Amino acid sequence: MCFASTRCATVEPGNTWDLAPFCGRSTCVVSEDQPPRLLELVEDCGPLPLANPKCKLDTDKTNKTAPFPGCCPIFTCEDGVKLEYPELPTPPPEAEKKEEEKKA
Repeated sequence: MCFASTRCATVEPGNTWDLAPFCGRSTCVVSEDQPPRLLELVEDCGPLPLANPKCKLDTDKTNKTAPFPGCCPIFTCEDGVKLEYPELPTPPPEAEKKEEEKKA
C-alpha cells in the first residue's frame, strides 16, 4: 500500500488520488524491479512557461479548485505568439549512474 500524504491515508496499487490543495494526481504503482517496490507516479501541470509580456495568465479560464488537469493554469497570448517552456534537465540513464558511482 502507498501512503497518500495529502489524504493521510493508504492507497492500494493501481488506485489514484487527488493531490489537493496542489494541482495534480498520484497513482500507486508496483515497480518492475526484483523484488518489486511500491512507487508513487505523480502527474502535475509541469513547469510554468517562460515569462512573456505578450502572454498572460487567463484568470477567467483558470479554475484552481477543479480536479486535475482542469486546475492547471491557462494562458492567453497575443495572435501569433506561442508560449515557450524551460528546458528541464533529464537524469542520466541507470547504466550511466552506475558507472559514475563506481568512479566515486
